[in-house]
Amino acid sequence: MKPMPLLPVLVVLLAVAPEPCRSAESIGRRPYELDWAGRTHDHCPPLVDFENVDSWRVECQDAKASFERTREQQIWERYVGKLTYRGTGPRPQVRVLTPEPVPIAAPFDAVTLWVYGNNWGWAPDPNTPQVRVVALLAGATGGEFGVDLYHVDWTEWNLLHRRLTPEQIARVKDGAWFHGLLITGGRNREDRHLYFDNAAVFAEQFPPLKFEPRPERGLSMFPGQSPGANTGPAHLPFPTREETILPANLTTNVATSLARDGAAFVFRYAGDDAVIVYRFEPKTGTWGDIEASWQPPAGARGALAASRRVTIRPCVGGGVWLAAHNGAVAPEAAEHLGTERDGDVVVSRWRLRRAAAAAEVTYRFRLWNKSLVMDVLAPGGHVGEVRFGRAVGFENPRLVTNPYYPAEGGRPAVVVSGGAEAPLFLGGNVDWYRSNGSILWAANTIDTNGVLYQGGTRYLPLTNGKRNDGFERFFLTLSPRYEEVLPTIPNPPSPWKHITGTRVWRAHGASNREQDARHWTECHRWGMTQVVVTDHETGWRDGGESFTFRTRAAPGKGGDAGQFEYARLMQDTLEFVYGPYNNYTDFAPVNEYWHFDMVSRTLDNQLQHAWMRCYAPKPARAVEYAAMLAPRIEAKFHFSTAYCDVHTAVAPWHRVDYDPRAPGAGTFAAVFYAYGEIMLQQKRAWDGPVYSEGNYHCFYAGLTDGNYGQDQSYRPAENPWLVDFDLRQMHDLGCNFGMGNPSMFFAGNTAAMNDPAWLDRFLAATVAFGHPGFLTYEGGLQNALKSYYLLQQLHSRYCLSTADQIRYADAHGRLLNTSAAVATGAYQRSQVVTQYRDGTVTAVNGSRTERMRVETGGRTIDLPPNGFAGWTADGRIDVLSGDPHGQRCDYAATPAYLFVDGRGHFVRMPKAAGNGLGICRILPGGHHEILLYKEAECGFAVAARSAVALDKDRKEIGPAELRVARGLTYVMPVKGAFSYRLMP
Repeated sequence: MKPMPLLPVLVVLLAVAPEPCRSAESIGRRPYELDWAGRTHDHCPPLVDFENVDSWRVECQDAKASFERTREQQIWERYVGKLTYRGTGPRPQVRVLTPEPVPIAAPFDAVTLWVYGNNWGWAPDPNTPQVRVVALLAGATGGEFGVDLYHVDWTEWNLLHRRLTPEQIARVKDGAWFHGLLITGGRNREDRHLYFDNAAVFAEQFPPLKFEPRPERGLSMFPGQSPGANTGPAHLPFPTREETILPANLTTNVATSLARDGAAFVFRYAGDDAVIVYRFEPKTGTWGDIEASWQPPAGARGALAASRRVTIRPCVGGGVWLAAHNGAVAPEAAEHLGTERDGDVVVSRWRLRRAAAAAEVTYRFRLWNKSLVMDVLAPGGHVGEVRFGRAVGFENPRLVTNPYYPAEGGRPAVVVSGGAEAPLFLGGNVDWYRSNGSILWAANTIDTNGVLYQGGTRYLPLTNGKRNDGFERFFLTLSPRYEEVLPTIPNPPSPWKHITGTRVWRAHGASNREQDARHWTECHRWGMTQVVVTDHETGWRDGGESFTFRTRAAPGKGGDAGQFEYARLMQDTLEFVYGPYNNYTDFAPVNEYWHFDMVSRTLDNQLQHAWMRCYAPKPARAVEYAAMLAPRIEAKFHFSTAYCDVHTAVAPWHRVDYDPRAPGAGTFAAVFYAYGEIMLQQKRAWDGPVYSEGNYHCFYAGLTDGNYGQDQSYRPAENPWLVDFDLRQMHDLGCNFGMGNPSMFFAGNTAAMNDPAWLDRFLAATVAFGHPGFLTYEGGLQNALKSYYLLQQLHSRYCLSTADQIRYADAHGRLLNTSAAVATGAYQRSQVVTQYRDGTVTAVNGSRTERMRVETGGRTIDLPPNGFAGWTADGRIDVLSGDPHGQRCDYAATPAYLFVDGRGHFVRMPKAAGNGLGICRILPGGHHEILLYKEAECGFAVAARSAVALDKDRKEIGPAELRVARGLTYVMPVKGAFSYRLMP
């Protein structure tokens, strides 16, 4: 960092008068987590303790500020420093300076400072802009410089930590001085406050760390590859097969072969669906030596038989790229060390060079189904990247990406060529179970140089400058079937789908337990009984305290006793599936378990930041603490589920620990296996399902029992509903609810939620992707009732079944299989019909402008934009959200209830009619309960002789009159009634 220039002094304010002249002031309370841990002393003696700031001075540019000591906030000893500041110009800066520079005699390489913040980054306040905090230092040879500690995006106390750069360390090795602090960016026009305590400098120590061995990974590692922490005992149950993500082959009549053709090796697939040949001739030491071709199978007819052979080069520029100072570089020279056949595998060895960079690389090729399997073995730490390269030779190529399949910088894409009669698809997939890389990345472009449809893996150096050995397995698949280029997810299926697939889900930010109890009691009273509820962070905290790595509940919500009693209401009385929030990805410095060596290190050896006021725990530590703390929590409160936040919302490569002391350092696989095991630990602890946040949840499908069904980077509210990867690869493993919540579905586009059709679109997408419902209280109780009663019984069927056929409607109402729909672009209409093996059918119109008119399952479907229908072959369930009579309405006839919403217009459906929202719950013994939202007039196809009005507490008010019209039973309103019980 360059030296900080001295600032023009526009305002100089002295600290307030000494203590005897001060009036009485309030005394804050130090974080109680520190008291729990018995932490009465900081991690090291402070350089500046802020117990006396008399004679400190404040220098301002475009700002006004003052600095004083106070007891308004407390953490160490008695006093802290209080900065009051506001901006007066465009570039406000405040320097808080010691009376004289504070000498630092011993060498140091790290600076820490406790800061009490004034805003939360997750809820930006334009009146309190985030400021940066910089420590001002000078070396023995003079010249002030700044150490940028962080930007303030939290409230409560936080410990800022920053290692000096190598250049800065050199400047202070012979001694240094601390000058004070620089605060920039405070453009607020009204006074704001920050509090400081215990500025410290020290030399970080990195003693060896010991970790408990984790169960072995469920596959055979490459020879010489480190398994990280997974050294046993026992075995993880994932992946479930050695072939890991190998795409499925939908044809069984297949023959494969490997033959030599001069210097080339020829892999041949012959089936009744295609003849596919991969030809490898070792010439350049890159994957540009691979040629792939497709031709129709013998006996093909019609347009397929007339299709000509297609030959491409699928991986030009692919293979190993060498590590260089500025990233990865393509090799300039390749020395061929030999290529030979070993059974059904071709082994090709090379010495690759570019300038001073060199690596010995072994490529292994084999054919599994239609996939060319490409292994890389490159020990020595010289690999910068392994790339798929680009495809050359396609005519009119297009790219298609899949919701829920992400990578860094983009997402893996499928190359599409040809029309509906003879489409051809190329896909590349990285085996994330085997990778030794740091990052899984993708890029998608089409230009004159070819098609970039994937990326590959990237190897980044650890904090000691070394890179890991290169080990990879890539799958390259050419197929006439779109489904056959999608990766399989070989995780064990969730054992809790009978719960996750039949209940509607809701996370709840606890307020106070009395208010929470009233809210959920009312939910239950409205008949919404099949619900999973998890607390959010506020179950553990009252304000900005730490909210993870805890076993003690928020004191202000009754502490442990209050949490226990609330759990009894939710589970024992209301019979919800209920559990807590927890995560092992965010770690606050005030936590009772805090230690610097608990935290992951970034590439430049900084502590890795996570959520506001948190650092990222080492994954190898996280899995240990999850194993310890989750059972303790369960023993205290007896939960039946839990929400394990964040783990599936951050990519495994986002939380890589580059600390060489940690097993698996520098590999995203170490994160994946740790987080995957955490999910297994969770469900064992609760003896029930575990949920997580989603976005990157495809990797953990089945390990988590469910997630928010979100993919915000794909923006599914706007982009095509291509459902195959979700329905064919993820659906049978677990149940991901809703499309996340509505704000996740609309990816932060708040204007979209002002559209009157927003809820229709959200629910339609939920059905199209085969997800259970999200209990949508957004917009009020009416929306919650609709989200529950339209979906709960329908998704209880399709979530527990397998998608058998997926079809997409084109503009003419023809239902196309996925391959034809993708080849023609019809899938972009987002008009999807899915038939499940149990006889459930869903039809969804995800178009925002066009109607959907199709014939399917013996029905004529005519749906408006954002409309959907679902039914079962046994006739027990019939759901519609559409406009059958010219007015938008909602209807559900199920074994558990009848539901109708005329949306202000009287509509008549087969088993219900009404002008508003009404529910008829079907109870044992021929009894029914009718609930009418805002006294709607609704009738239901039920037989009853009498009725009684009930109040909100289910006490009888008196009899209610029944009226029968056109086969439907209506109840006449009774003053003060909440619902009506009908007797046979």
